[in-house]
Amino acid sequence: MKVKALVSFAGAFSMHKGEVKECNDKYILDDLLSCGYVEEVKTGEKKVEANED
Repeated sequence: MKVKALVSFAGAFSMHKGEVKECNDKYILDDLLSCGYVEEVKTGEKKVEANED
C-alpha cells in the first residue's frame, strides 16, 4: 500500500512528514495507520494545483 507520512518517525520503517512511500508489511501498516502517523494514498487521484496567473 502506498502511504503518506503525516508526521516524521523512525524505526524499522522510517519516513519524514509529507513523504510518500510503498509499504507492504501488514503489521507495520496496521501500527502506523492506527497511530495516525500515515494515511493511505489512493492511486488514480489527480493532484490539483492552483494556477495563480
